[in-house]
Amino acid sequence: MDPIDIRLLRRNAKRLVFDVDDAVMYHSRPAGPFSAWQTRRRFIATARHVDLVVAGNEYLAGLFRDRGAEAVVLPTGVNPSHYAIKSHIAAESPALVWIGSASTLPYLESAFPALAEAARQVAGLRLIVIADRAPAQSPIPTEHVPWSVETESAALCRGDIGIAPTPCDPWTLGKCGFKIVQYMAAGLPVIASPVGGNAEIVAGGQTGLLPNDYSKWPEAVAALAADVELRKRMGLAGRKRVEENFTNELAADQWARWLAR
Repeated sequence: MDPIDIRLLRRNAKRLVFDVDDAVMYHSRPAGPFSAWQTRRRFIATARHVDLVVAGNEYLAGLFRDRGAEAVVLPTGVNPSHYAIKSHIAAESPALVWIGSASTLPYLESAFPALAEAARQVAGLRLIVIADRAPAQSPIPTEHVPWSVETESAALCRGDIGIAPTPCDPWTLGKCGFKIVQYMAAGLPVIASPVGGNAEIVAGGQTGLLPNDYSKWPEAVAALAADVELRKRMGLAGRKRVEENFTNELAADQWARWLAR
């Protein structure tokens, strides 16, 4: 918030709690020096005046702690009953699935060279994109499914492996991995870049794979595409992890404890 606004709010509020799940102290796209300075100034003022920061991942919490604010982490939650659980079977044309929005499609597109190489190793590999628009010039056969809350669960279950490629920069480090929680709720194994909340949500080797470089993605895709039992095991482990750690009910209970304090 602007320093003047946050000071006025501080003067008239008994307690201030700031909920953050994006790296709002940075810009998602290149910004001019004045805009960057103004954003940083607002961040510093907010961190100085709030009583508690509830952050979506440890990276965000750490940024506020470095400015002297008290910060706790509350991961992204879902309602597991909204998601059907994938029944994994051997697939002649294994499907990767990605869910997101037009604003994050560049993250998917950044992994296209790796997916093209994976397609050379995995016969019939295809991609399902659940989003408000289709990606441009996908290197592998791609089906676009327009997103809606009513159809997303069934669309996720049409895939075999959920993917979350994420470039690493100050903005993406603040991402909190909502799509990964959705994949795991749907019983899908996950391949994700270990950036931001991704590495905090995926239990590497148990609910998915975390290749730290796009050059390692083809191997990860091939390993899961070839092993239906591994997909099934990781998918069920992911669903269990969501039910134990990433539900709306757990988030509400945690909020209630913090606000009561």
